[in-house]
Order: sequence, then structure tokens, then C-alpha cells
Amino acid sequence: MTQHRISISTAADTLAAIPALLGFHPENSVVIIALAKNAGGAQQIAVTMRVDADGAEATAARVADAAARQEVDGSPVTAVILAAIADAAHSGTALIGLEAIREAMAGSGIDTIRALHAYSLTAGTIFTDLDRNTDGVVPDTTITDLAMFRTVDQGAAIAADRSAIAARFAPGTEIPESVGLAAAATMGEDFLPVTFDELAAVIGAREIPSADLTARVGLALATGHLEVRDAFLSMAVHGKDDAADTFTRIAAGLRGTARVQALSLAAFFYYITGNGVAPRIAIEAVEATAAGENIPVPSFTALVRRALNAGMAPDMVASIGDAITPDYVAEHIGRVQSYT
Repeated sequence: MTQHRISISTAADTLAAIPALLGFHPENSVVIIALAKNAGGAQQIAVTMRVDADGAEATAARVADAAARQEVDGSPVTAVILAAIADAAHSGTALIGLEAIREAMAGSGIDTIRALHAYSLTAGTIFTDLDRNTDGVVPDTTITDLAMFRTVDQGAAIAADRSAIAARFAPGTEIPESVGLAAAATMGEDFLPVTFDELAAVIGAREIPSADLTARVGLALATGHLEVRDAFLSMAVHGKDDAADTFTRIAAGLRGTARVQALSLAAFFYYITGNGVAPRIAIEAVEATAAGENIPVPSFTALVRRALNAGMAPDMVASIGDAITPDYVAEHIGRVQSYT
């Protein structure tokens, strides 16, 4: 589930925008673009969702429920565009899933204003407008206005496929916990507030966290004091996208409880940016780590997953962080300079 405030018109424009809307090129998928009317009465994208072709039929009702919860400036979703992007072997199930989603949307009072099929989103691929019985050609997806905005203005690459995003959440070179323990012994009572402020500075400056800072954040997350972890939710004030990226990088160097907590924070920050793909993959990485190291999945992770499955709007999820006030940080971290 991904939110963007752009407009699309033709079938070709719609297909060309999908990789930028999702952040990757979908394969064997059904893509749902939910639309709501803006103040001027024009249809505007409220949310973009993707489901596996093989599971689309079974998840149709859940997808429709999620779409019905979305809005643009208070206006509810009234229409969707559906696109089955699947190769020859998966097109049958993708199209069955598309029709199931269309029916579920109708049951929620949401019209399907366009239904499309293409074997891929590679430029030059033939696509079919299923309702108008017309064909067209998929344009170059790399030169759309949204693609240029993501890559040039935001510096966010569009991944080749979902696995390329998953690779961002894979474990990297482990930074020993002893690095954090040594810093804690030296810093004493300044350990948490200084670590908090340094992390805020790194996020705000879009820098790569050092091994020392990564180890210190990991130690803070591994203590079992959930109030300390929750205090890190306030890092959103320094940039939600940058907080998500920083905690993803930090998680790569950690293991065990520290890693799953860092990944959970990354999932939260990605979610509240409106990115529905990355948080789900981050949660999958949490679950894989927990299973592999025989540790529990954090309750916070389960909370984010439930929000994803329910299709909660990012603004609603972001409100979780409202409880993290400067007084809360001062109580559980100490007096800091970056959140007052």
C-alpha cells in the first residue's frame, strides 16, 4: 500500500506510472490504484496496492476493505484502476484475481473504471484494456514525471523487482555488541541522551551511521526497555524517509533482539511515509530473524503488520508516535538537545 498525490489519465500513463508508484517493477501481480476526488472534483490517487497473482482471488475482500479506508483530503475512495501484470503462466490466475477484486470493490461501493492486462511493464510490451477491448504499448516507465521525481528529486531508485527491495533488509557485516558495551562503560549516564542526539543528527543530515553509533543504538534496543525503543519513534521529526533508511542501515549491522527492534522501527517509518511495500518486507525480515535466532517477534512488529493488513492510512499509524513527547523522551532517555 503506497500513497502518492498525482493524477493519471490514459491506460498507457497508468501502466507507466506503476513502478514509480510501488517503488519497484511488479511481476505476476495484481495492482490496485484507488482514486478519490480532490477539491476540484478530479480523480486523484489515494493509494496503490499490490497482491501476488496467485493470492489475489483469496485476498479480494481484504483489499477492498483496505481501499475503502483510504481518502484524499477527507474524500473517500470511489473508484479503482486494476492492472494484472503477469506472464503467460500466471495470467490466468491474475485475471481471475482481478475479477474477484472488481466484484469485492463493487460490494464496497467502489467502481472499477479501468481494468488492464500486460505480461510485463517492459517498454514496448503490448497491453490490453480489458473493458474497452483495445490494445496499446507500454511506454518507457523510467521517464514518467513521477519516476523522475523519485529518482532525481528524492534520490530514491526504482527497484528492478521486489527481491531488490528485500535485499536492503538482509543482514550485513555484524558489528559486535562489545563495541556498544565499551561505549556505554565509557559514557556512563550520557550514553542514552548522547546516542539519541547523535542519531538525530545523522538522520537530519542524511548521513550513514557509523559502526560505533550502530552498536550503541543496538545496545539501547536490546535492553528490553520498550520505552527506550518507543522514544526512537520521535525520530520522525527529523525526516520520516531518512529515519526509515537509517534504521534499515542500523539493522544490517545488528543481530538478535537489537536487529528485530531496529527492523520494526524501520517498518514503522516506511509505513508512515506512505510506502506499503518496504514495511511488509521489513516485517518479513523481522520474522525470519526471530525464527532463525529463536527469539520472539516484537509486539510492535505485530501491531504494524495488523495495521498493514487492515489497510490503515499512514496518518493513522503515524499517530502512534504522538505519545512520544519531549517529556516522555526526557523521562526514558534523558535530557536531549534534538527533541525539546
